[in-house]
Amino acid sequence: MEDITLTDDRTAKYKTKDSVFTTLFKDINNVFELYKELHPEDTAAKIDDIQIETLQTVFINDIYNDLGFIVNADRKGKYVLLFEAQSKWTENLTLRILLYIAETYRRYLKETKQSEHNATRVHLPKPELYVIYTGNKELADEISFKDDYFDGDAPLDVRVKILRQPGNTTIHGQYIGFSKVYDEQRKIYGNKLECIRETIRICLERGYLTDFINQHKQEVVTMLSDLFDEQAQREQYDIAVREESRAQGKAEGKAEGKAEGKAEGKAELLRKLIDLGNSIKQLSAMFEMPESEIENLLAMNS
Repeated sequence: MEDITLTDDRTAKYKTKDSVFTTLFKDINNVFELYKELHPEDTAAKIDDIQIETLQTVFINDIYNDLGFIVNADRKGKYVLLFEAQSKWTENLTLRILLYIAETYRRYLKETKQSEHNATRVHLPKPELYVIYTGNKELADEISFKDDYFDGDAPLDVRVKILRQPGNTTIHGQYIGFSKVYDEQRKIYGNKLECIRETIRICLERGYLTDFINQHKQEVVTMLSDLFDEQAQREQYDIAVREESRAQGKAEGKAEGKAEGKAEGKAELLRKLIDLGNSIKQLSAMFEMPESEIENLLAMNS
């Protein structure tokens, strides 16, 4: 494999960082391949039947998902498929996906000039909900909103299928395999160039995203190096919060002191990351904190 080098502009590239998943599925051909994997019986489907409807952060609640698309949208829609890619498990996935499907349907009604207030029943494409999971937690093949939150006793439910098996025969299996190889190599090499080299080498050997890697090799290198940055910043953030909280708590010996120290530590780190070129929106996604909380921390400790 040809030598891979990292440039000195990783901080600048971080500001426009994109993930392998979202870049992979910006390509309509890959989205169509994913659909055909899940619906091999639909032999009449064509690539023109796919309409990507991934939710972006463009409205008040900042609801967004990793991939969404509607099949046969111009003929009132046959399926709406929503995907969330996860490497670390969160217990709130079914709630998030419930919000995704509600917003997707709201947009669909607007685009098809239908209204839920009409006397006649509106047409909706059938939903299919998936999580592509690349972590190591043992999971069932399906998760349920009412099971997660109400022990199965609720009048409302969404059921989400879990895709988690790596393999080189499907595009989602290749993505899972790619992600697992990366995680394995990071445990061995840490945030070193050798991790990226070995990830790409092994994936090409195993047939994981070979076309994608060969076409976007430098982009993949940048994405993985940016991932190093993100993970390192998360670790620095956690360390700073713990150290600041301990130091302040020891000095004052009060719960109030611990809270203030923790807040100051958070604010200091957040300011440093903003100085490095990160936006409040990026920090919100990185640390899973509301943008309003970040703004309040910065304002209170300015």
